[in-house]
Amino acid sequence: MRLVLGFLLAGMTITGAKAADIVQPVAAMDIPYSWTGFYVGANAGGAFGKVDGDYTGILGSADIGNFTGGGLVGVNYQYGQWVLGVEGDINYLGFKKEFSPGVDGGGLGAEASVDAFGTIRGRVGYAFDRWLPYVTAGVAMGNVKIDEHVFGAAETKFQTGYAVGGGAEYAFNNNWTVRAEYLYVDLGKKDFGFDPFASYDVKTNFSVVRAAVAYKF
Repeated sequence: MRLVLGFLLAGMTITGAKAADIVQPVAAMDIPYSWTGFYVGANAGGAFGKVDGDYTGILGSADIGNFTGGGLVGVNYQYGQWVLGVEGDINYLGFKKEFSPGVDGGGLGAEASVDAFGTIRGRVGYAFDRWLPYVTAGVAMGNVKIDEHVFGAAETKFQTGYAVGGGAEYAFNNNWTVRAEYLYVDLGKKDFGFDPFASYDVKTNFSVVRAAVAYKF
């Protein structure tokens, strides 16, 4: 009887050890990261470009070189390794500068300013587990103000255009991601209408290089 019990105990010990060997690697396997879900975040970086003015062939430009930062919200859906998403952001710019050359130099006499801009964009990425390189494109918008010195008038126009770019995002845990991103923003061209008989065209475009952090729900 003791011999039979000994064999049973030995068998149970060996079986348990083999079962542990089977379960342990399975439990240790990494579960693939999913990019699907809603997220919110914040970004910060620099904007570089210019505002160009043209009044009946009298030209001027104001260079943009400013800090920019803001908030973002979006949603992703992952299908296989492809990730499709929609994202919106609103950003501080705080740019204000005189056109050069100014009126004394034979150019436009005016001050250009852009307080803020925003975008609504689609995103397409290809996931390598927690890494997501992507491209993005959509609509850009912002308020452009021209304070004109010759006519003594100021006007603000809501300008719309497009934004295109790309970047790379990394999920360092199941909820938090970081990214680096480049955007080219073109707010289009509008006539500010200071002179009822001639156009006063203003065109605004700039590049944005920024970093962002986001929380995925």
